[in-house]
Amino acid sequence: MRAPSVWRRVPSDPDPIGDLGYALIDLDVVHTSTNGRPQALVLPSDEDLLREDAFMVVGTEAICDLATMI
Repeated sequence: MRAPSVWRRVPSDPDPIGDLGYALIDLDVVHTSTNGRPQALVLPSDEDLLREDAFMVVGTEAICDLATMI
């Protein structure tokens, strides 16, 4: 974890990989519904990551392609 003083030097629009240390992973999205509400299960393509609880259940409105938002 980075020290608080390091966070003060991070740009206001940081690069996710270079500035924040995030790693991009491939995700699979499975569309479904619960009680008539559309939802999606977002899973890592790498099955080994499932053992680390790396998944989300979200409303479909929460899903977007970040590459198109840049």
